[in-house]
Amino acid sequence: MAADATPSLTRSDILSVRTHAAHEWSLLLGGTTSCALAKDGRSYPAAKFQEGRVAALGELLRRITDDTAARQVEAEATAVKARWADQGMPCSRQDRDWEAYRAGGIQAMAEIQGTTS
Repeated sequence: MAADATPSLTRSDILSVRTHAAHEWSLLLGGTTSCALAKDGRSYPAAKFQEGRVAALGELLRRITDDTAARQVEAEATAVKARWADQGMPCSRQDRDWEAYRAGGIQAMAEIQGTTS
């Protein structure tokens, strides 16, 4: 690869990142589900952060194909990141889990942008 060449991030690469995030999310939950934690009223921002990563990466995957050029992948990641950053909380009170979820999605897109830049 030439020194000035832009690294190419494929859909398969992003799927691999999403799979890793899902694995991390599963490890953090330790045999329970996010829904079960929420029903019990327990907060678990670390797990919600990974869940947000999984969700945002899934959204990005739905926007691209195997043939999507690296610049377009970056543009789609930018669009997803902007949408996540603009999302308001679904409730009026501060919620650590929601903020962690949103932050996970935003960070995942920032990492994708950093890989394609």
